Amino acid sequence: MAKVWDSFLTEDDKKFMAARKNLRQPHGPGKHMALLVIDMQVTAIGENLPIVEQIEKFPGNCGPHAWKSIPVQQDMIAAARAADMPVIYSKHIFHAYAGFANAASGVFSENDPRSEIPPEVAMQKGDILVEKQTPSCFAFTNLHLIAKEKGIDGFLVMGNSTSGCVRATCVDGEAMGYKMQVIEEGVFDRIEMSHAAALFDMQFKICDVLSASEALEVIGAPAALAKSA
Repeated sequence: MAKVWDSFLTEDDKKFMAARKNLRQPHGPGKHMALLVIDMQVTAIGENLPIVEQIEKFPGNCGPHAWKSIPVQQDMIAAARAADMPVIYSKHIFHAYAGFANAASGVFSENDPRSEIPPEVAMQKGDILVEKQTPSCFAFTNLHLIAKEKGIDGFLVMGNSTSGCVRATCVDGEAMGYKMQVIEEGVFDRIEMSHAAALFDMQFKICDVLSASEALEVIGAPAALAKSA
């Protein structure tokens, strides 16, 4: 099956991959997984328009790349909730009371509506929110404590952006012993090359990269959705 990074590989890359036969051996899911929805905030999503047409309004927008992932994310969130799998959201946010210099203004300020999570992937009662100020969801947050309290040993990961917060979270998560699995169609980036290269790097060196259908199998979606119907 063709992968998103295939078109970016050189002839020498392809020869190496053919000789290597396999990337790193997938480790599979943990025994108790959670769904991690990273930084799905208005400023990162923007509108379903070309990125360059909305840079002034949404400086960090991913435009159509983000909107393409949203239906996949909706399926994953619904399946996880139906399966009683913990759904954990992160927000990149700066609070004035904490003394952050950029808390009063800027797209990630608590005072800016662009920092909010849009209704298309809104949180529901029972979901968990982790606030962060660095790319990784694990750095200086309580995510590790939450996971330990709930017995979580792995994460299905989706959200924004593939080469930034998603990759940083997976690097830290794996280093801390969690089984990180990225949902390929559920992540996105502003630059297609960055998106493809980050997915390749993660699969090659860091964690598992799953298709949406594989992720639904990990969640146990068919049984879960049938139960909730």
